[in-house]
Amino acid sequence: MRGRLFLINLLLLACIAGAAMELKKLLEETQKREEMVRANSPKLPTAKGVAAAPNVEKTTPANYLDIATRLLFSRDRNPVVEPPPPPAPPQVPAFPLAYGVLMIGDPPTVMLSEAKGKPQKGYRPGDRVGDFKIVAVTGADVTFEWQGKNFTKTLGELADKEASKLLASAPVQAAPENAPASAAPAAAPTVTSLGGGSTADKQGPGQVVTPSMKQCQPGDTTPDGAIVDGYRKINTATPFGFQCRWEKVQ
Repeated sequence: MRGRLFLINLLLLACIAGAAMELKKLLEETQKREEMVRANSPKLPTAKGVAAAPNVEKTTPANYLDIATRLLFSRDRNPVVEPPPPPAPPQVPAFPLAYGVLMIGDPPTVMLSEAKGKPQKGYRPGDRVGDFKIVAVTGADVTFEWQGKNFTKTLGELADKEASKLLASAPVQAAPENAPASAAPAAAPTVTSLGGGSTADKQGPGQVVTPSMKQCQPGDTTPDGAIVDGYRKINTATPFGFQCRWEKVQ
């Protein structure tokens, strides 16, 4: 039994020795091949210094304006941007129509109508008529405000032209033919203070308008030019008719 084990060990040692011999031969052959390859390999030239690459400019849209301008097939590439036209300013609306001024109180009251065919109404500064606000009223003109702008119009500019034409075309009673041409005008009568009485209830000056002016009472039949209590009755022709007032005699 021991003899067999001894033989087996000898065989194993022989196999290991043979394997070692073969491995050594392979290593020697491999080294020879590497030396042959290195010996036959071409020699590479030595690398020379290379100049630095130039800096590349950044791309900017301004460099392509010429291309965009000459592109005939696309109008939206036009570099010239045209802004839309500004909106047209709003037009001032038509001004109200004026039919007279009542010199009652301070400030006076102007009779206006928003438009042709609409009813008349009395307006004072601060009131609104249509799109306008009344700023000031005098005996000759009216100042309106519209969108922060003031417009001053005379009563003649605001007058109803058709009503003025009708008033101008009204027939005027002619003087009698047998009246003397050189007759002197009658002197203005002077009336004393009217204390009472049924015939003088609506005659004489009315309420005080200014320190030197009083208003006429409705239905006053006092003749034009008469002097009552130191005030003279005056009728002034206007485009809206006759305007009555009493002025203090100086």
